[in-house]
Amino acid sequence: MNKILEQAQNIKNDIVEYRRTIHENPEVGDTLPKTKAYVINKLREFGYEPTEICESGIVATIEGPKPGKTFLLRADMDALPVEELTDFDFKSKIDGRMHACGHDFHTTALLGVAKLLGGEREHIKGTVILLFQPAEEAEHGGEKVVNTGMFEKYK
Repeated sequence: MNKILEQAQNIKNDIVEYRRTIHENPEVGDTLPKTKAYVINKLREFGYEPTEICESGIVATIEGPKPGKTFLLRADMDALPVEELTDFDFKSKIDGRMHACGHDFHTTALLGVAKLLGGEREHIKGTVILLFQPAEEAEHGGEKVVNTGMFEKYK
């Protein structure tokens, strides 16, 4: 456990950078070209082979060397059509849109997990699925993900 905490501390600055980048570039619904590209690029940088399973829905998996259970970790990626009224250096660069619900943090947290787990593959028993979901805010993103059949693939 101490090793993981130490590794998490070592990527703290990366995590702050991920969150600020995502926060500055909020996108609404399931059309998330910048967010999607950012997440896919980071996952590839960490050694994954991400797949887009529906519009802006991204899945990456970690297959451990030993059999075991399958776990799914999920993060929302979309923002809200709300004007950001802050003076932060990293506030939204897009008028009328912001990450008011914290999905920038959800996405960042899952990217942090992906980075940490990517270096621990030999210790994983089973499969870990990383799901980055679009359209959580009233656009049925969860339903769209379910309709891809991914839950039949990963029992």
